[in-house]
Amino acid sequence: MSEASLLERVQAAAAERRLAGPTLAAYRRTWMKLVAWTTAEGFDVGALPKEKARAYYEELTKGRSPSHHLQVKAAASFLYKVIDKGNPFEECLAPRFRPEAVEISFLEAADLARVLLTMRELGRDYSGRLAAHLAEALFFTACRFHEWAQLTGDRLVRNGAGEVTAVRLKVKGGKYRDLPLVPRLSVSLAEWTEFLEGLKGVRLRRGAIEFAGSELVFPGRDGGPFSNQAFNRRLAAACRAAGVPVITAHGLRHSAANLLLNERGRNIRELQELLGHRSLATTARYTHIDRERLRGVVADLDLPAAGGTVGVSRAAAKTG
Repeated sequence: MSEASLLERVQAAAAERRLAGPTLAAYRRTWMKLVAWTTAEGFDVGALPKEKARAYYEELTKGRSPSHHLQVKAAASFLYKVIDKGNPFEECLAPRFRPEAVEISFLEAADLARVLLTMRELGRDYSGRLAAHLAEALFFTACRFHEWAQLTGDRLVRNGAGEVTAVRLKVKGGKYRDLPLVPRLSVSLAEWTEFLEGLKGVRLRRGAIEFAGSELVFPGRDGGPFSNQAFNRRLAAACRAAGVPVITAHGLRHSAANLLLNERGRNIRELQELLGHRSLATTARYTHIDRERLRGVVADLDLPAAGGTVGVSRAAAKTG
């Protein structure tokens, strides 16, 4: 595959995935550097030896920030998924991100309840409201940020009354699975939909009206996906206002896992399925849990009331 056709293919895939503008620009820089380097060195991108990849990764990320390391890793992972080849950069980790050195940030249930409530209180503009409802979607499903940020409305599963009862997630092999939602999240999504409907035809301050025609569940002002950076800024502000440690969107996912494992007594295999991990460790096997079992798992993602607006009782969740 030529250099031009490879870049064209991966950028077309990125457009289909609706990557946010800043993310796409950063990924594109990494792709172009990688393709240029392999061409100059006489290597095939799709068959790059791991030792060469490791040397190039160290050169490319030398002296750069931890976020840059993760960005390069994510861009490389995306490229190799598109061309369906093994990723030679998979084991390249900056010292800070090696398994034995990683310290995952998460919040206990009471602190997280305060943060979600604070996000609601601070959400006075369009982006603030979006961030508050998106935070609830991320936590109450333990999903990755992009799984909700890029989710389209046709992948929300509704019952006969029109209530959203599940979300259809893309999983390995191009297949989909329906993840049941707790009643609190169904209510949150209904509130967000009503808010969007009320804004149709209204020009937003410092924005446009393209979001009104977007297929996304959580469209940014321009109709495209809300960026991870913008979301994390809102979440960090809420954490500070609530007086708790700052976490990111991924911290919401880890907070959900921590709650289920350490406070709700769920086992690690159930979490593996809920989180969509391929394995518990390199030798662990992927374990299937059917939808009814998942319904019981997500039903335990409840929080203390913290003012009476965020908490979901376990009994209510399980009967919903």
